[in-house]
Amino acid sequence: MAAYDFRPMEPVPWPHPFSAAGWIFQVKWDGVRILALWEAGRVQLINRKGARRTKQYPELAGLGPVFPAGTLIDGELVVLAEGKPQFDLILRRDQRSQAAAIQQGVEQWPITYAGFDLLYWQGKDIRSWPLVRRQSALAAIWPDNCPQLHLVESFPQGEELFAAVGKLGWEGIVAKHGQSVYTPGKTRSDWRKIKHWRHITCAVGGYTLRAGLPSGLLLGIYDDAEFRYVGRAGSGLSNDDWQALLGYLQAAETDTSPFTTVVPQARDRELRWVEPHLAVQIKFMEWSADLKLRTPVIQGFLPATRADCSLHQKGGQA
Repeated sequence: MAAYDFRPMEPVPWPHPFSAAGWIFQVKWDGVRILALWEAGRVQLINRKGARRTKQYPELAGLGPVFPAGTLIDGELVVLAEGKPQFDLILRRDQRSQAAAIQQGVEQWPITYAGFDLLYWQGKDIRSWPLVRRQSALAAIWPDNCPQLHLVESFPQGEELFAAVGKLGWEGIVAKHGQSVYTPGKTRSDWRKIKHWRHITCAVGGYTLRAGLPSGLLLGIYDDAEFRYVGRAGSGLSNDDWQALLGYLQAAETDTSPFTTVVPQARDRELRWVEPHLAVQIKFMEWSADLKLRTPVIQGFLPATRADCSLHQKGGQA
């Protein structure tokens, strides 16, 4: 494995969809980024941080004969529910380490590997090939009869694909220049991710004070028996909004955290806990790998119920 480079190429954020000559567009699958290496009759799975994940996905690890030795593919592992990727379900698969729990996950949440790039072919590093050539090589070796594997399709019109995935409630798209070489990191704009805003309702389990003034709400969602911390939101409220909200927050304060997961302590902010009876409507860009909201913006408030603030609520998933 030492001869292979497992650092993934990352797309840069892009503000709007587009179409242009020489570009192709793909669905952005909401899953766990995995580089899959076929070598000596076995499969090795490596995540974007370089950690091995082979044990977590035995159904993919068992596909050793599918590709020739020396094949390294880039893609996303997803769990599909009603034809739609569910990030919380693939995260449950990814976090399991005990054999019994892993097997239960295999039976309950089967995975699909959505492959979109070929990095090594018969042991040869082909990342310097243009994307269209790498994709042609990948399509040529892709099996037709393996339900765990899906070859990601490419489309010529970015605006149309972006609108289509938005109607389905999917995360967004990735634009890729057809002549792009595969360069690990975020130093090039040859790959561009374009995302839809998504919406979720969270319960407020606390707030932060900065220099004695409220600066953010601590957000949680119910995941079975857990009340999971999913991030802090401060954008979307004016100073007058904060002043009007402060009285409620102070009246609802409690001495202990209502969250069943860890809330990180900020250096310059004081944490205060509240009973989670207030729900907040949030728009956000995506889930992080540890199930935190990225770029959350507060849009409104309503009384909190467990059903409204569930991890599995409609609209919260990608």
